[in-house]
Amino acid sequence: MANKSISTSLLTRVLSVYFLLTLMVTAIQIGAEYFDTKRALISELQNQQSTFSGSLTRSLWEFNNPQIDTIADGLISIPAIAGVLIRDDSGNIVVQLGETLSVDELPEQTVDGYMLPEQNGIFGYFDTLIFEFSGHSTRVGDVTLFSTRDIAIDRIKLSLAFIIGNAIIKSTFLLILFSLAFSRMLNRPLNDLTRQIRSFRLDNLEASRVRLHDQHNNELVLIEHAYNQLIDNIEEYQDDLERTQHKLKLANRQLDEQNAILEQEVARKTSRLSQVMLDLEQRKNELELRQEKLEREISQRRTIEKTLRESNQRLEASLQHLKETQQQLVESEKMASLGGLVAGITHDVNTPIGISVTATSFLQEKLDELAHALESKQLTQPQLQKFISEGRESLNLLDNNLQRASELISSFKQVAVDQASDAIRDINLKRYIEDLIQSLQPQLKKTQHQIHVECPQDLYVRCPAGAISQIFTNLIMNSLVHGFEGIEAGNMWIRVTPQHDGQQDRLHVHYSDDGRGLDESKLAHLFDPFFTTKRDQGGSGLGTHIVRNLVTQTLKGDIDASSEAGNGLTYEFSFPIIILS
Repeated sequence: MANKSISTSLLTRVLSVYFLLTLMVTAIQIGAEYFDTKRALISELQNQQSTFSGSLTRSLWEFNNPQIDTIADGLISIPAIAGVLIRDDSGNIVVQLGETLSVDELPEQTVDGYMLPEQNGIFGYFDTLIFEFSGHSTRVGDVTLFSTRDIAIDRIKLSLAFIIGNAIIKSTFLLILFSLAFSRMLNRPLNDLTRQIRSFRLDNLEASRVRLHDQHNNELVLIEHAYNQLIDNIEEYQDDLERTQHKLKLANRQLDEQNAILEQEVARKTSRLSQVMLDLEQRKNELELRQEKLEREISQRRTIEKTLRESNQRLEASLQHLKETQQQLVESEKMASLGGLVAGITHDVNTPIGISVTATSFLQEKLDELAHALESKQLTQPQLQKFISEGRESLNLLDNNLQRASELISSFKQVAVDQASDAIRDINLKRYIEDLIQSLQPQLKKTQHQIHVECPQDLYVRCPAGAISQIFTNLIMNSLVHGFEGIEAGNMWIRVTPQHDGQQDRLHVHYSDDGRGLDESKLAHLFDPFFTTKRDQGGSGLGTHIVRNLVTQTLKGDIDASSEAGNGLTYEFSFPIIILS
């Protein structure tokens, strides 16, 4: 088998590692150039979106499709932009030009300034379009600008050529340098050393010594010294071997004498060993019987353990199914509460809208009469004055009722969104509670019950608004359904007190009513899931359980309740919060 040169192997490994590192560094540099260029393109897309967003938002608000097409053509003509996708507030595509991703890849929820990840060589920047009108913000649609991998690569062609050329030049130079160095410093000395070692003769050790030239205190000089020392050791071992052979002959004669003595001793001990073997055989049989008994016991224990594990797995599956069922019931209870709000607010909104429709019809009828009198040249000043008076009354009626409907829808919208979401928002707590009570007016207006709110007017907090809404909704509805059963006029009090203990802000809430209350036995089960006094009337028993979970788990607080039969029910709970003012 042909021998492989050490210098060639070493040079191959060194250069392989260097080429691999060079390849990795070059790849990283190329990747960095690409991602820097990609970030620059995203920044350009964002700048172009900021430049055109004002005119595009107004065009969508005014349904000015020619202007929208003109803006889209202007955007697509920019070198960094490969595609434009404009949608209205309903998600319908208004304009789609160039290379774009599928509409399914766009964010499902309304977001501001979202960078779309690269797919199939296309990436982009998504942003919503908000129109400001009379102090109100309205989402009129969204715009997505796209760029492509080809555009990014085209921008970095010169940098790629420089990086690759630099890597090739350095690699070629190092290859030549390493080859010359290995040949001079390793190949030639090793060949000389090999030639001298091959001339080794055991019968002429002095002539077999190695003598290297032009080597100064390196590893090859160490090998020369070690080899020559080995020859010196061989000379010493040859002398020792002759002396040892003489001693071995004497030892062999003594060994023969000892063997005769040992044979006699072995014969005596063999007879004793036979008796010991019989005793060991008997003990072996006894141990085998004990082992069989232990194996039977182990088998029985394994069977019992397997049965226990199977039972434990069935119990864990049942517990998990129970938890999932309980969670589904809790979510159903939340949606049922929201459904009740929808039904009530629908009835209240229909009333002012109906009045507005009637006023509009009346105003249209009077306007037709005025137009007819004007055409027939029978219009008199009293008729015109009467029309102006009736028109003002009708417009005033329209304004009041539409404002009323707007307030109802606005308060319900925020409460409904919060109850279906765990988002953290900044709110004025007193105004938020008042809006919540406003959304419950369809249930409250049928009764003579009153809600009294004591809360600082300028208390702004950052909290999960949905949890706050769900807590107060459940407490108020529990008072209406359970606490005031058989009571025509009752009172509910909500007192909110901000606190600071030196480490964090907390909010302490006192809620109470003067309803029927609970005795000790029912109070002990107040927060238990599925506990209700209205089981035969459709009660789920999850209202107070949801309240406790929201306070203790969502808000990380604590809650307690106290009551006496006939003296109402009181809830005291507090939780950490961020107070903004």
